[in-house]
Amino acid sequence: MKKVHLILLALVLVGCMEDSWWEPRTIITYAESGQALGRYQFTYDERGNKFTETGDLWDEATGTWQRNYRISYSYDIYGLRTGALNEKRDSLSGKWQAQSRIICQYATETSLLEKETHQIFTEDTALWEDAFKDHYIRDDQGRLLYIVREKWNNGEIERDFTLRGKFVLRAHLATGVAGWENFIRDSFAYDQEGTLLGGKIDTWDQPSQQWTPVFRYEYLYDKEGNATGEKEEKWDEASGTWSEIGRYAYTYDKHDNTVESQYIPSDKHPRAGHYLVFYYNKMKSSVGYYLGDTGTFPGVRGTAEYFRQKR
Repeated sequence: MKKVHLILLALVLVGCMEDSWWEPRTIITYAESGQALGRYQFTYDERGNKFTETGDLWDEATGTWQRNYRISYSYDIYGLRTGALNEKRDSLSGKWQAQSRIICQYATETSLLEKETHQIFTEDTALWEDAFKDHYIRDDQGRLLYIVREKWNNGEIERDFTLRGKFVLRAHLATGVAGWENFIRDSFAYDQEGTLLGGKIDTWDQPSQQWTPVFRYEYLYDKEGNATGEKEEKWDEASGTWSEIGRYAYTYDKHDNTVESQYIPSDKHPRAGHYLVFYYNKMKSSVGYYLGDTGTFPGVRGTAEYFRQKR
């Protein structure tokens, strides 16, 4: 299962550093062999808001980067992000084709992100269809306690049927039930000073109507308050215990921005799925997560370059 990191979902916050702050310019990820896998580039508008993110994949056959996706961001007159559009590059025509989009909603009193609706574009109908809805739940200090993701059930499912134990057929069935259903919940733990200690990811079990654990993670900090390490564990339902599946290691520059992110799988889970994460502005900002409005950065190691923006 891919690394679930909802804490990083949609939390691209701007951190204050006197009269300036930092933003990513380029991220490059690498395979275990050292071969480059992906290149991710970011552009910004005149107000310093992220304008686009593009992802390229390395083509070994041609020895060139091939454009894979583009994400375009939109903002209101106050600079709050209103949404994001994800497009894929058609390999034959070279044209951009809409894939998905996100619509953001903020709390009126605090202007904090309250809800994100994720939609996918259906080519057959040329219409946008609801897919997910993320709810951001905070305490009275504004700290994020939960992100609850719901999925849309349109009353239809795709199901595989095995015939004679050999042949698999995919059937389209009507369930008779349509509506939003619980899907994933990310919860966060803090110490008395408000430092994020880690988090836990649960999935919704529909038959029992309960949340069941999947992952949990714990941060290790240096004296500067930056997370230098992160331990990730997976829940084993059969034994009822947690087992470590891997660790993340982060290296920072003198401005408290992650310049290298590395994933080290455990011996028991050498092929555990994962995505790299990059923190910047002393962990007030982050980029790279599993669910949200940005791309994902697969690889065992990645490097990032930043630039400073003036207020």
